[in-house]
Amino acid sequence: MAKVTNAVTSYQTRAVSEHPEDVSDIIYNIDPADTPVVSLAGTRKVSNTTYDWLTEALTTASAGTPKEEGFETARDASNVTSRLSNIVQILTRNATVSGTQESMKLFGKSSQMAHQMARKSKELKRDVNYSIVHPQAKATGSDPNTPRKSAMLNSWVKTNVSMGTGGANSTGDGSDVRTNGTQRALTQGLINGVMQDCYTNGAEPTTILVGPFNKTVIDAMGGRGISREIIDNNQVGSSVSVFASSFGNLKVVPHRFQQERDCWLLDPKHIRICYLRNFQSQELSRIGDASTRQILVEYGLQVDNEKAMGHVADLTTS
Repeated sequence: MAKVTNAVTSYQTRAVSEHPEDVSDIIYNIDPADTPVVSLAGTRKVSNTTYDWLTEALTTASAGTPKEEGFETARDASNVTSRLSNIVQILTRNATVSGTQESMKLFGKSSQMAHQMARKSKELKRDVNYSIVHPQAKATGSDPNTPRKSAMLNSWVKTNVSMGTGGANSTGDGSDVRTNGTQRALTQGLINGVMQDCYTNGAEPTTILVGPFNKTVIDAMGGRGISREIIDNNQVGSSVSVFASSFGNLKVVPHRFQQERDCWLLDPKHIRICYLRNFQSQELSRIGDASTRQILVEYGLQVDNEKAMGHVADLTTS
């Protein structure tokens, strides 16, 4: 069909930019921002760059030695508590916006700086979460250019651990990290074995933390022949959200930012993030026609008693 003679079309007016832009006021971002460890852990306010806590253990259970009538008491040795220590570290993110940019009208945001700081806050919280489940030993730091470092989860858990050949635990005082061993596949037997160790030592983990690949490994584990899954007719399902061990149920939580080679059995009641300075925003001095704001956090990790946790280490990652 022929075009109407001399009719003005959008092709002509678009060429001279007569049309206002049509841009959605929604900014789409699917980058992951979940922080399961930060969400699960408790908190503690500390007042020094070094902070301590105390642990103790009961003596080994026994049948005891029966006493004769009228016995004379022999004084048992008294047990003292153990003192553990960690160090806070500083993480930060910042954003800089020119005065002109902050004055302009924007799609999807009322303020460029406010938008950037919202992004930086999510990124910094994610950094904290990431740091806790990656190997790092504590370091006191020094002036002028050596930062303090906080010992993370890998440096504390040493008792309830299953590892590959050649692997070695840390000393458990935060001063070093464990040595990796030969990788092997995650199995029900490995999880149950560590849960048995936990039970024997008085621990009651409630959460399994695994990477994305090993979450699919748990989903494919056997022993589900008589399980019941309530799903719609047009759906299929194979996800496992609870692992039922012989020593208690564990909620299975996938964690995209942890080392895939680790499977952590956690009791969140005994993990704390210790804040010297909680998340806070500061405006930095201007040096021209731009403003800079930074958000920072000064924090460390506390594992109340490492025997409360379990670790299935040295797992295959693909």
